[in-house]
Amino acid sequence: MSKVYPNAIRTFPTHQDGRDFVLAADVNEIQDELTGVETAFGTKPQIYTDAAGKTHAYKDVASRLDAMQRYDDQVATTVNQLVDASNTGWNLPVGSVRSTGSSIAPTVDQLDVDITKDWHPVTWNRKFTDLGIPTKFFPWLNSPTITCPRTGWWIITMRLIATIPTGPNSLDHMCYARMYLSDHDTDVATGESTNPRGTHGYHRADLTYSGEWFQGERLQLQIRHMDSMRVHNRASYPNPVGNITAWAWCGMTYIRALPGDMTSRPIDDIDPALPSA
Repeated sequence: MSKVYPNAIRTFPTHQDGRDFVLAADVNEIQDELTGVETAFGTKPQIYTDAAGKTHAYKDVASRLDAMQRYDDQVATTVNQLVDASNTGWNLPVGSVRSTGSSIAPTVDQLDVDITKDWHPVTWNRKFTDLGIPTKFFPWLNSPTITCPRTGWWIITMRLIATIPTGPNSLDHMCYARMYLSDHDTDVATGESTNPRGTHGYHRADLTYSGEWFQGERLQLQIRHMDSMRVHNRASYPNPVGNITAWAWCGMTYIRALPGDMTSRPIDDIDPALPSA
């Protein structure tokens, strides 16, 4: 009799010692079915060769099946998440805050060679959205600092509008802005605007950072501003401009997680133009 597996499952008779004769046909049937199983599974079923020709060896067939099932579960989870996201507008964590008017003092002594001096942060005091981002990371108590809630790849945009001082039209007024990581004393984005004093309108700067942001890192929008005229005597000319008022908007979108081994900011992300801590 020929094998029936894998087209069917053979039923074998039950034999008892001392009563039944075991015939050669009985043994042959078992061998036929064993050959059918081996033929169906093929040789080395615990080994898989991918499309690139790379061999993946597992301890046994069960281990290979477990690996396949885990991957299948991951694919199903990802598909379900994508379906959920598409139905809810791609529900990634986002946040938006606003500074409704910060008074920024001028940089007085322009002869000072320390380029990091007299940077003033704006105060964030109003929330718009915080979808998926814990409330504790938003600065509700008039704070200048936004803290990263989750390590990952982010897109962060900041928009600045600041008053242009009144006064002599012959003097240009310069306004500089930067996204500043206080933990590393480094900039991740910069912008600037120059207009004659008394010009009708405002300074405007748009800053965008797209990159790694690590949980706990603190981010500020900082401004420094000054006249184009150099000030040689701080005592007799202590405030040639006066404060300006700055309004700002910040939007944050979490894009995706980082590889598991990326747990802190790489040293080559530190701004070489700034002094080391």
